[in-house]
Amino acid sequence: MHLKPKGSGSGLRQEFTIMIIPHGQDEPYAFRLSQRWVQWAGIALIVLLISSISLVYSLRQTKLQLAAYHGLLAENRQQQEHILFLARQTTELQEQLAEIQALDNSIRTMMRLAPASATAAVTRPTESVSAARDARLSLVSRGTSLAATILRTQQNIEEIKEAIPETEDSLQDLERKVELQRRREAATPALWPTSGNVTSGFGRRRSPFGGAWEHHEGVDIAVPRGTPVFAAAGGVVRVAGWNGGYGNAVFIDHGFGMSTVYAHLHRISVRVGQQVTTGQQIGLVGSTGRSTAPHLHYEVRVNGQAVNPMRFLPQNR
Repeated sequence: MHLKPKGSGSGLRQEFTIMIIPHGQDEPYAFRLSQRWVQWAGIALIVLLISSISLVYSLRQTKLQLAAYHGLLAENRQQQEHILFLARQTTELQEQLAEIQALDNSIRTMMRLAPASATAAVTRPTESVSAARDARLSLVSRGTSLAATILRTQQNIEEIKEAIPETEDSLQDLERKVELQRRREAATPALWPTSGNVTSGFGRRRSPFGGAWEHHEGVDIAVPRGTPVFAAAGGVVRVAGWNGGYGNAVFIDHGFGMSTVYAHLHRISVRVGQQVTTGQQIGLVGSTGRSTAPHLHYEVRVNGQAVNPMRFLPQNR
């Protein structure tokens, strides 16, 4: 190919001849192009080159942005799955807290104890459970933003953290009160000290010695001499021996201000300071001291004051 300009001077129109000379016997070809056409062709070529470079750059940027977009989608999906997992965990924890606190209240009611002071800890988990469920539904429906869901989940976790110490304190308080209640019940006389019929009750009566009116501070249970006598509750023996009109007597301190007296015994089977258990034999029925016949004089005292033992004796023996 050969490019040959024609014409010279400013008054002549320049032209370019393009000659294509093939190898062999074929005749050459010639094309004539004006200068203006060559200039426009050059401009078009430059524009095409710039457009191609710009297109390649745009395609590369688009590819990078698309890859970043897919990465964000994957990360977002992982975050949503993690938040759903946290929401389920918080819901389960809150439901467990609510069950524990319900059990706490149930035990307190059953034991006739005062309700837990941390009442807020009982109500908050129920509200938090609903909040966690709402958060999970909002994620599924995409009705709320991811940031709002994260914030709600964090609030639920914080509520659990606040409720746990209160629940632990409440359960520890319940444990102490249940133990105290158990000890108090164990210290309360709840057994017949011997088998027999009550021949003289508690309160005002005529004395068997002369018929004058007197206050009888216990009950008399008539049984044959030698019948076993048992501790009505566990405690510590404070008196075990002769005690004036009581004759041979045993005084047991049960704690919590409760004590019992077993008088007119024929024989004593325990000693002072001994720890006895509920139902343990402490002696035998007799008629010692101020007594007219074999029987057991039985008293129950609360803070040193004699009360009616029938309040503590079971109806069925």
